[in-house]
Amino acid sequence: MPERSELPSRAEVARVWRGVIDGSVAREEGHAWAAAWVEGAEFNPDDAAISMGLQYLHGFDLVVDEHGGMNHSFSGASGNYVKEDQEVEADLRHWLHETAMYDEDGPGYLARKVAHALEVLEREGRGGAPRHSDPPVPDDS
Repeated sequence: MPERSELPSRAEVARVWRGVIDGSVAREEGHAWAAAWVEGAEFNPDDAAISMGLQYLHGFDLVVDEHGGMNHSFSGASGNYVKEDQEVEADLRHWLHETAMYDEDGPGYLARKVAHALEVLEREGRGGAPRHSDPPVPDDS
């Protein structure tokens, strides 16, 4: 495993992720490796791809327990993994694709993601503009 002192590179994230896929790195080990950054108070990498990759790795050990709750198997919880092995592999392909798109045009990529998120919120009736059924917001001035 790479050292935990500095933020990992994309290549290191991909290497650990591939290890989770091929079984050379346990999901719990991938979680622990990513947790060193994800759970840190100062976690704010300049590279959004690294942040997203670490977040994925941090969550691949999530299991659904007997009560239907989700917990990290790293902490001793047992149950079925939330993501099947094939989904972990598909997530890597998705992450690599998204990273390539971001590298081609960072500002354009982010603008498209924000526009899509706003479109989804609007379609679900949770956009920024109040709906007719929303009560008026009092003016505190």
